[in-house]
Amino acid sequence: MRKIYLKLLLPLLLFCAETVSAQSFTENFDNITTLTGSGWFQQNNSAPAGSNGVWFQGNPPSGGGPFPSYNGADNSYIACNFNSTAGNGTISNWLVTPNRTFRNGDVIQFFTRKYDVGQDYPDRMEVRLSTNGASTNVGTGATAVGDFTTVLLSINPSLTVGGYPKQWTQYTVTISGLPAPTSGRIAFRYFITSGGPTGTNSDYIGLDNVVYTPYVCPAFTMTSSGALPGAQAGTAFSTVISQTGALGAPNFAVTAGALPPGLSLSPSGTVSGTPTATGTFNFTVTVSDASGCSGSASYSVTVLCRSNVAALSDFPVLCTNSGLYTLSEGFPAGGTYSGTGVSGGQFDPAVGTQVITYDYTDPYGCSYSVSKTVTVNAASVITTQPTANTVCAGENVSFSAAAGNATGYQWQVNQGSGFTDITNGGIYSGATTATLTINGVTSGLNGYTYRMTATGLCTPAVSNTAVLTVNAATAITTQPTANTVCAGENATFSAAAGNATGYQWQVNQGSGFTDITNGGIYSGATTATLTINGVTAITTQPTASTVCAGANATFSAAAGNATGYQWQVNQGSGFTDITNGGIYSGATTATLTINGVTAGLNGYAYRMTATGLCTPAVSNTAVLTVNAATAITTQPTASTVCAGANATFSAVAGNATGYQWQVNQGSGFTDITNGGIYSGATTATLTINGVTSGLNGYAYRMTATGLCTPAVSNTAVLTVSTTAAPTGEAIQSFNAGDTLSVLTVTGSNIKWYATATDAANHVNELPVNTVIVNNTVYYATQSIAGCESSASLAVKAYNESLGTNQEAGSQKIQVYPNPVKETLYFSGNHRIDKIVVISADGRKAAEKTLNGARKADVHSLPAGVYILQIFTDKGIQTVKIIKN
Repeated sequence: MRKIYLKLLLPLLLFCAETVSAQSFTENFDNITTLTGSGWFQQNNSAPAGSNGVWFQGNPPSGGGPFPSYNGADNSYIACNFNSTAGNGTISNWLVTPNRTFRNGDVIQFFTRKYDVGQDYPDRMEVRLSTNGASTNVGTGATAVGDFTTVLLSINPSLTVGGYPKQWTQYTVTISGLPAPTSGRIAFRYFITSGGPTGTNSDYIGLDNVVYTPYVCPAFTMTSSGALPGAQAGTAFSTVISQTGALGAPNFAVTAGALPPGLSLSPSGTVSGTPTATGTFNFTVTVSDASGCSGSASYSVTVLCRSNVAALSDFPVLCTNSGLYTLSEGFPAGGTYSGTGVSGGQFDPAVGTQVITYDYTDPYGCSYSVSKTVTVNAASVITTQPTANTVCAGENVSFSAAAGNATGYQWQVNQGSGFTDITNGGIYSGATTATLTINGVTSGLNGYTYRMTATGLCTPAVSNTAVLTVNAATAITTQPTANTVCAGENATFSAAAGNATGYQWQVNQGSGFTDITNGGIYSGATTATLTINGVTAITTQPTASTVCAGANATFSAAAGNATGYQWQVNQGSGFTDITNGGIYSGATTATLTINGVTAGLNGYAYRMTATGLCTPAVSNTAVLTVNAATAITTQPTASTVCAGANATFSAVAGNATGYQWQVNQGSGFTDITNGGIYSGATTATLTINGVTSGLNGYAYRMTATGLCTPAVSNTAVLTVSTTAAPTGEAIQSFNAGDTLSVLTVTGSNIKWYATATDAANHVNELPVNTVIVNNTVYYATQSIAGCESSASLAVKAYNESLGTNQEAGSQKIQVYPNPVKETLYFSGNHRIDKIVVISADGRKAAEKTLNGARKADVHSLPAGVYILQIFTDKGIQTVKIIKN
């Protein structure tokens, strides 16, 4: 059967400062006859009543029952079954716990299960709460619940098959929602409709290990005791006293002392309001919750006066000749004014600029003060009067005046109908300054009168009037006109003036007009007509250019009075215009650029035509010379030689004027100088004399220099072949009359020499038919791929019968058995390298290498007498043996 585990756990945190009043209990139902004495209560309200009146002691399998207890003895649980009612009825069988004072957070835990064999008849059990003290009122009918109106838990509320656990399953109920600690009881109600022996529901359930754990108030945490944020009298204030851990909504209250007047504490912990008194106020705040837990902390709030609230708005600027001024700038209203010249709330400007103080006391007894300066200005006065002025027509004239305590000026003119203000513009400037300027006075202004009004902080002051007298002026009657001519042509300018006594022409070359004097291109400088003579020409000629093929070339020229340029080229058939594109750019500018010059352009001639408003100017001709680029035509190739041989590298370059060979020994290319093993370092062929193995892998290249960029050849690598000496026995036997060809040497193309020096230098080679001289050392070399080894193998040829070097008697090798048939044995202290068997006629019959071994197989020798040569690390020993 499927095990169902239902856990209802509603964790709530409680803070409280008192001990819990409830008493925990654990009931394992070891003996249910003791339940009544422990405060438990039972009542069966099933209808109709069955054979089992109330809950009964558990019936384990050992007693023929369905299952054992959860813990303890097998029958240590309480049970209820279908016999709570008769026939097909409604079961309502109550099991009520002892009376306890419950609070939110109390926990009830228990184990329950039903019968797990055979058909599943649905069961249901409710856990209910009564908050009516010690009342055991469960009602009088099968559906009545009495005082147990609160359902804490319902197991299999819909009476579904499989809805009730068939194995012991623990359930947890946490009490919540109580407004305060409440006295009451918990009830377990076996409640089934259509139950009983003939009903479709109800079977057999068990209840075990009921544990009640009362909630314990934890330590209470609030905002730290002490001073709360400061407040100001008359200013809105708000701060929050916080807490953590209250179960449900907390409730804050002042339980000792008092808040500052005007402030209040809300149930949620907010202190707010507007203080109406100053000072420090101490009080205690207690916070409590619905579980009866509470905590307290002491606080204080200090109420100070506000920052200065008194203010003075700006005073108006007064004049010394003003009357008494009534003061009203103070804020808030209701304060008093003081200072020099102040009396009864009024100020006398005659005393000049002064500091005025405003004092104010608010409703909370706080005093404030603020001061500000009232400025008194002296009246404006004209100190310098304008004077009359006489000028010629066309000249400029100015009128000036001065005024004390003036902040502004305004000139006025009277043209005959009264004075009006002058504005800047036209002939007038400086109309609002101390000096009025009239530019280009005309005769129509003659007799106009002028005056100045000086404004300040007080009443404006008006100057005296000044009259302007205008005399007739000299005037240009015919103006000169602009002139356009071609370079080289003459130009004239003419003008005429009335009332003129002389003329002077001037020129502006860009930095302002200066007088012209007669001479050079100018004549008539002091007459009514000026004459200018001039000519146009190329100012900078292009020059010839020499470049290497592939480089860029430029030609530049300059011309005065030019409006356009056109470069031309002569390829041998006359000059033609150049257009931008391909190798050419700047064809219509002062500089022509030729990109990527080729050898085909060599000898081309270039010139520039400068166009303007007159005849074009043509520059001199500039020739382009193109030098051929240096190029490698034959690359050097890699070389493989024998150590000690000579090596050469060759390369060929076109248009080269010099060569330089370089070598890369592993750290980059460097120039080679003649000397040592090198010659021809600055020629087309480099020679390396007596190549050594240390040169193996060196890379060589040639740099060819010419009139243009040097050309660098490919890299060629030198490979040096080195041949090792041949191998073989250092001491070998021979027969009289044998030649060098009988000596055994492993190698290729063996050569023999009489000395090690000859072998190293490969000179004085011995023919292979050279007859061997006994006890003589010969030197053998080998050649591989044409390279002869510089090291040699020394071979000593020795025949005992022709002359031996015998060991001393105490050092001899002992040979046994002798005569011998199969195996010959040796004894002694010396190491034996090999043995040579020589027949009676002096020929070698056998040779065996022992490498320190102490026996030799001689069974294949024919019977007879033999000379045995024993080669040891101390010399050669000769012994005669007999072979049977």
